[in-house]
Amino acid sequence: MSAVLRDAWSTVVPDMKDRHGPLPPLMLALTVVTGLVDAFSYLVLGHVFVANMTGNVVFSGFAIAGAAGFSLVASLAALAAFAAGALLGGRLA
Repeated sequence: MSAVLRDAWSTVVPDMKDRHGPLPPLMLALTVVTGLVDAFSYLVLGHVFVANMTGNVVFSGFAIAGAAGFSLVASLAALAAFAAGALLGGRLA
């Protein structure tokens, strides 16, 4: 158990001379923020995910299969908006 806690601590507070530098805690923070954004969007914005598209693909499959409570239009709109944003971001970069 102490090895797990030691590994967790070294991820959250890494040695800046390590080859990854501050990247692990930054990635951890981005993961938490992405989860919060998806939780908010799912609960408030019509049951779609805006940060991770895997959930929208799954929800599209449920909607196509006829499961109650899933909107194919909402999931496909989120996927299309994400693809357009990724394309635009790629072109700008």
